[in-house]
Amino acid sequence: METLEQQQNNVSSAESNQENVVGHNSNEGDKSDKESRLAHVKEALGLLYVNFPKAFIKEGNVKPLKIGIFNDLKGKIEGIEGLTLSKVRAALRMYTSQLRYLHSVVEGAKRIDLEGNEIEDIITLEHVEYAKGRISEINAKSKPKSQKSFKKFASKNNENGDKERAKPSVIYRKKTMKIAGDKPTAADLKQGVEVLVLSSEKKFVRGVVAKDCEKESVMITLKSGLTVNLPFDRVLLPKRNKGKN
Repeated sequence: METLEQQQNNVSSAESNQENVVGHNSNEGDKSDKESRLAHVKEALGLLYVNFPKAFIKEGNVKPLKIGIFNDLKGKIEGIEGLTLSKVRAALRMYTSQLRYLHSVVEGAKRIDLEGNEIEDIITLEHVEYAKGRISEINAKSKPKSQKSFKKFASKNNENGDKERAKPSVIYRKKTMKIAGDKPTAADLKQGVEVLVLSSEKKFVRGVVAKDCEKESVMITLKSGLTVNLPFDRVLLPKRNKGKN
């Protein structure tokens, strides 16, 4: 036996197929017609909320409706302005397709009639599985396109990244500058002697001994005019100056 939810979905599928056949022959005004129909269905559902509030719950927790409730509605809608059988059927389909309604289809739960009374119509596992399938379909259709586009973009970037990483890396090595100089002794470092000094940038710059060497360091006046106190291991004597007093 079909559930109420299956019945409404089957009617929806049949009407959708009929619309597709008509739409194939004529596309003029298709969008505006759908918008107009949707507005009428929402209006009809609003009337069901107002006239049958114990069965059609607008806000809060809902309960699954009895199978065959459409037949009960047939005899109740006469005299209600704005409601026709076709509108009621569409509104019933919209109501039972809402996620909050589908989540109410729980195994062992009882369905209700138009007065909100529980009846001996128990939700079975088959009903639950069908509701879960409809929930998955709705969630899949409502997934934002931007999210799909982002995943596609991220996947493409990952592929490009893998290609970039796969490329052999090229290592550039700076040529080492060879300096013609010798390590000095304390006797070599007299005031006025030209020297080569290893700077903090690992480059040799020219300078002049500002004061005779004392112990393991020496005062050097650099080419820039700055005078610094340096250890021996940062000072070289140019070849031509070695031994000069």
